[in-house]
Amino acid sequence: MGDVRAAVRNARERFSGASPETLLRWGADTFSGRVAISCSFGGPGGIVLIHMAHRLGLSIPVLFIDTGYLFPETYRLKEEVERAFSLPVRTVAPRLSPEEQAEQYGPRLWERDPDLCCSLRKVEPMAKALEGLDCWITSLRRDQSPTRASVEPVELHRLGSGREIVKLNPLAYWTRKDVWRYAAEHRLPYNPLLDQGYSSLGCVQCTARAGDGGERAGRWPGRAKTECGLHTFTERAGSRGSPGPVELGGSASRAGPPS
Repeated sequence: MGDVRAAVRNARERFSGASPETLLRWGADTFSGRVAISCSFGGPGGIVLIHMAHRLGLSIPVLFIDTGYLFPETYRLKEEVERAFSLPVRTVAPRLSPEEQAEQYGPRLWERDPDLCCSLRKVEPMAKALEGLDCWITSLRRDQSPTRASVEPVELHRLGSGREIVKLNPLAYWTRKDVWRYAAEHRLPYNPLLDQGYSSLGCVQCTARAGDGGERAGRWPGRAKTECGLHTFTERAGSRGSPGPVELGGSASRAGPPS
């Protein structure tokens, strides 16, 4: 897919209040062979998107960043979802093993410089994976945190190389309750740690039980850090004449999480 800007302009003209399913189908059709869904298997959002793609018969590959430090429950869920929906899951690993990272940067880097640790173990692998894509589908939502409050369903992003890519966020206007309602209706598997006081799951060393502190609470406890960098290392286009994000309003009906 050569002209991603043209695709963004096309989406602006065609869609208003589009459903996540409509956006997924558009992404799959428009960027066939150059599109993927990223899923951490921590929260339910990525699994909702995988299930939607499966129901629609869309063979969209799934990107899974294996930092080497994830919870055992996360790896087991990834295997369960992979079997259940028969979607190709591409596991992307950092260039350094945990042992090599400790040798090069010193032990317990996540304590001394969590931003560098996240960059090595998450951002670099994702940037490498995106080199072969024109469309990156995520489960970002506006209600997840203040840093995500301006997320739009269709965005144009610029990578460090200067190349542009479409970032598709089909659940942008959904709420946490919308996601859990869908998961309950379709009896989707989810990470069991979410029933044990965790609200968002990342690496073992940087994730704690959060109580009622919000969906992103419990990540990097004791620090102001709330993002690993996966959703901040690309530049969202929208200045100096670029087409910027596509305005697609609308939201799903409200419902509660499974009891």
